Parts: sequence; structure tokens; C-alpha cells
Amino acid sequence: MKTYQIKILTETEQENIENFLNDLALKGTIEFDEITVSQDDQKSVPASEDQVEEIIDESEIGPYYSEKEAKDILNL
Repeated sequence: MKTYQIKILTETEQENIENFLNDLALKGTIEFDEITVSQDDQKSVPASEDQVEEIIDESEIGPYYSEKEAKDILNL
């Protein structure tokens, strides 16, 4: 069994594609489930070099970020 993720790029074809997938599901060929992706589920982006430099500069001034905050900012 293989699992695929499908992104429908054009709204005009969305209904046709969903109907096609539903037809295949009714025949027992595939299982078709819609998955909604929230902002929390999206992959995080690592900090840029400028962001890392800013954190380092501010940390030299004084304890501005907690360890957890720094890890969250750096996506670690």
C-alpha cells in the first residue's frame, strides 16, 4: 500500500478531482480522506543568519531570552 498527498492547485478543477477520487473510493480502489492543515501543523523554518546574530547580540546585553524561547525561535 502507498500513501500520497495531493495538492489541488487550481480551484476550477477541485470539484472534478474530488469527484474522481470519491468514485475510486466508492469502488474500493482507494481510501480518500480530506486533511485540513492548520498553521501549527506546517513545518517550521530555521532562523536566518541575521536572526541568529540578533539573538547572540541581545544575549550579550543580558538574559533576554530563556533557553526555551531561544530554542523556539531557532526551531531547535
